[in-house]
Amino acid sequence: MSIEYKKDIIYEHLKREILEQQLPPGSRLPKEKELAKALGVGQITLRSALARLETEKLVERFPGKGTFVTDELKRQTVLVVLPDGAENLETPSRYVAAGIDEAAKNMGVTLERCPAGLLNSFDANECQNMVRQHRITGILLETGHSKINENLVTKLKQLNLPVVIPHGLPTDAENTGFCVLRTDERAAWGDGLRYLAKAGHRVIASLFLELPSEQLTTFRGFTRQELREFYHYNGLVWDESLLQMISLQTEIVTATVRQWMLGPLPPTAIMCHSDRLAMRVYQVLKELRINIPQQVSIMGYSNYPGGQLLLPPLTTVDVKFAECGRMALEHLLRAEEWYNPTVLPREIITPYIIIERDSVANLTKSLPGQIENHQKH
Repeated sequence: MSIEYKKDIIYEHLKREILEQQLPPGSRLPKEKELAKALGVGQITLRSALARLETEKLVERFPGKGTFVTDELKRQTVLVVLPDGAENLETPSRYVAAGIDEAAKNMGVTLERCPAGLLNSFDANECQNMVRQHRITGILLETGHSKINENLVTKLKQLNLPVVIPHGLPTDAENTGFCVLRTDERAAWGDGLRYLAKAGHRVIASLFLELPSEQLTTFRGFTRQELREFYHYNGLVWDESLLQMISLQTEIVTATVRQWMLGPLPPTAIMCHSDRLAMRVYQVLKELRINIPQQVSIMGYSNYPGGQLLLPPLTTVDVKFAECGRMALEHLLRAEEWYNPTVLPREIITPYIIIERDSVANLTKSLPGQIENHQKH
């Protein structure tokens, strides 16, 4: 068994005993030589695991005295600022927060939650008192992928604590000076379109939502001209009518999809700004008695819960909200490596994947006649 693998096993074993209080707060671990022997590993392997636990503030090591389980009052306490309305199913905040909660549980971190509106109502003294009383060591600012209130940014900066935004916009780092994790939306949306193109689709409609937090001149990171060029370079049919930015009102979604499907250039695939929008499109197509994916394929974006339960299950670009939350907390706990209020923190680009389900037909596997029929409906 490799040293790396042993180190991970010992780390997980000791962390579980600490979190379950089999090793109570304040208790002293056996001497390294004795503990290594009891665990069946070398002292080098044990020290590596202990160093990781120390980084996560689960143990404290004192030269000449030994290693002690950290008192719960000394463990890291993180303030999680959530946007008002974070419980809304259509905001990413609740899914990012789920990842933060899971990571905090695994790392022994205490979380204090506060709505952005409430925090913004505090004056400077109230904010400072909150930090002192709750021993807050860092802040996770979940924005709901929206523009951040300038007054809130000012108040957070005055606290002189590291701040990480788990799922931000491209302009957030420059506008706030905080560390920002974000999806490369241009790459993610482009890969979604390429996925459809690889499946043989050439007439692809792109349906975007009007969001006050985003520039109305951009579409998931593309300008209209850049998206036109992207279509051209990837062999897709470009038609201005197949690019629409709309509100989420049912009647507008219905009118747009009806016009596409019953008009002169019906798309073989529709790529939707979000899974929630894709769910609305499903309903319109059901009313029109148009089958998915036999007559038109549907692709979502974000991987909101519920898409896997649709009939057929929705193919989507998963931007890994929970993973964003976990990564943000881990990065915040390593703030001593990067936090400097006078230096603009770097952005961290988070991963995404395409989840293949049954809502996209592969036209390349159809007979030539079937492809033609599919294109023309």
